Amino acid sequence: MSTRDFRQDTPSLFETPPPATAEKEEKGTDRLAKDFVRWCCSFGADFRNSPDVTNLRYWIHKNKLKIKQREEAEILDSARSLFVRRIELLIKKSGKS
Repeated sequence: MSTRDFRQDTPSLFETPPPATAEKEEKGTDRLAKDFVRWCCSFGADFRNSPDVTNLRYWIHKNKLKIKQREEAEILDSARSLFVRRIELLIKKSGKS
């Protein structure tokens, strides 16, 4: 083995790590919040289920998930902001047509 081969195998302090994918960066509670909001908005154009604690608990039970109370609060916080963004987008879409 030459020193040239050795240098290629050794990581450099100045190399930047490869960019992480969005899925790896996303916390579990954020992923669950997205899935929950997707479920909340899946009933058709006229009906919107709200991201409240009762619906979240039903959704958790329906999907047989085990969520801690602290995680439940985090999911609700994320879900509410995602829900508002989703409704805003739907309003903008309806205004353009």
